[in-house]
Amino acid sequence: MIRAATIVWTTLAGCVGFGLFQLKHEVQALEDELFRLNRQILAEQQQTHVLKAEWAYINQPERLEALARRHLDLTPMRPQQIGDVAVLRARNAGDAAATLPVAAPRPVVSPPTGPAASPAPRPPAAPPPRAGGDVRPAAHLVGPR
Repeated sequence: MIRAATIVWTTLAGCVGFGLFQLKHEVQALEDELFRLNRQILAEQQQTHVLKAEWAYINQPERLEALARRHLDLTPMRPQQIGDVAVLRARNAGDAAATLPVAAPRPVVSPPTGPAASPAPRPPAAPPPRAGGDVRPAAHLVGPR
């Protein structure tokens, strides 16, 4: 007859063996995932190096200068394009006077007294002048090309 202790120890050894089997497969799965992640990290590092090299090529000053010359119609400033501050002030003052509407002064009226007095409607106020006067694009400063 088999003793009870032998059955307990055999069952315990079987459970420990099964646990080790499960642990071994779990560790192998984690090692496989670690290997896959390391490969992915290396691939992304290589891709980052390639992108940095492309960025360095794209941002070469000589290349950018050639592209700017080819696609942008930029020319150096000429002395005729630079004006005098007094001319600008006079022009802005003349333009502002010609383009801004002038509101008539409002008469000073004392408010009516009494309980039946209702406020009189006010005329719409003129918009305040913008700081800097009339703003125009700089195209009128550039001479013919």
